[in-house]
Amino acid sequence: IGWKRFALSGDVQKVDGGLLPIGREAADLGLIFSGKRWATELELAGERASGPRLPAAPGVDESFTVGLGGSYALTRRFNVTGGVRYKQQHEQIQSLTDDRRDSQTIYLGTTFKF
Repeated sequence: IGWKRFALSGDVQKVDGGLLPIGREAADLGLIFSGKRWATELELAGERASGPRLPAAPGVDESFTVGLGGSYALTRRFNVTGGVRYKQQHEQIQSLTDDRRDSQTIYLGTTFKF
């Protein structure tokens, strides 16, 4: 198969809050492999707070996301898409019952090309 239908994308960000304790660091990585009528995609992402933080500053301290999706071309202009995504978040201020927030998503849709 080789590297002919393979794509790799990535992004790294750093936001400095200056005097405010709202700095963020994030990284994204995407892998796509496509065939003649289908495509598969894997997404990985992570984000965290950076720099000095106030003890009582609310917000998400870390989050991680993993997604796997695909599409199939029924016709030249109409695709069926679907996939799953999982996201987990940790907050700086921990809850009394549970300090984790996670979400699972299953999606199914279509794509029209004009």
